[in-house]
Amino acid sequence: MRLGVTRTVAFATRDISIPGFGAIVNAAEEALRNSGYTLLLTMTDEQKDRELNLLRIFQQRRVDAVIMTISNENDAELTKQIKGFDIPIVLLDRESPPQLDAVTLDHRRGVRAATEYLHGLGHTRIALLTGKPSTRPAHERIAGFKEASARLGRQASHGIVRTGGFSAEFGFRETSSLLSGPNRPTAIIAGGMAMLAGVLKAIRTRGLSIPGDVSVIAGADSDLAALATPAITAVRWSGTDEGRMAVQLLLNRLGNRTAPVQRVMLSTELITRESCAPPPK
Repeated sequence: MRLGVTRTVAFATRDISIPGFGAIVNAAEEALRNSGYTLLLTMTDEQKDRELNLLRIFQQRRVDAVIMTISNENDAELTKQIKGFDIPIVLLDRESPPQLDAVTLDHRRGVRAATEYLHGLGHTRIALLTGKPSTRPAHERIAGFKEASARLGRQASHGIVRTGGFSAEFGFRETSSLLSGPNRPTAIIAGGMAMLAGVLKAIRTRGLSIPGDVSVIAGADSDLAALATPAITAVRWSGTDEGRMAVQLLLNRLGNRTAPVQRVMLSTELITRESCAPPPK
């Protein structure tokens, strides 16, 4: 205590029940443990008030550093609180405030590849479901979707973007709405780590088949995507690498508080499986 070091690091993420987040946390905990630190894990539920309260608690508990996601990168109050925090913070797949170290994922490339793949199969009416554009994963996915569509000129106007959340509930609600309309999409990209289950449920509730009636691509690979029938094409990245890199940036910052800001983007790739086919005639 005299040294002002507790050898603890707080990790705040929105929902540990999502398998992708579990892999990130497990990798971070192992890397921290090997470096002599203890990880304190807490959930934010993407609630701004909870994030603000947790920041105050972290300072009171005198943790050495924090790894976290935030619900809204455009929120002035949240940004002010984070910028005034006197403990190192590493952002997880967020880019604001820009003064902080961050590990991000190349969602733009992943969704661009997914959209181009679907266009190559003949789809022109593709729907992207993703979170609120105030978070980096959502606005990067939207950018990749629009970039791919714009390359095809007149076909760009057929793209459908629905934003609002990354959850299975959001995926079910929006997919159900889209499939009940007169001009339903022939392909859906589920742009969220937990969204795929809701999208699949909505498709099967309406008695439609994959890929006969609608093609599906998951914006995040998972056991569900790999083991579903048919197996779901997905954008993949390594949660293990993400967790380890976040810890490496954190340890670098603890070793040198005045070093330049560290920003690392991890790559994504499209894994093709059986859930995509040419659109029905």
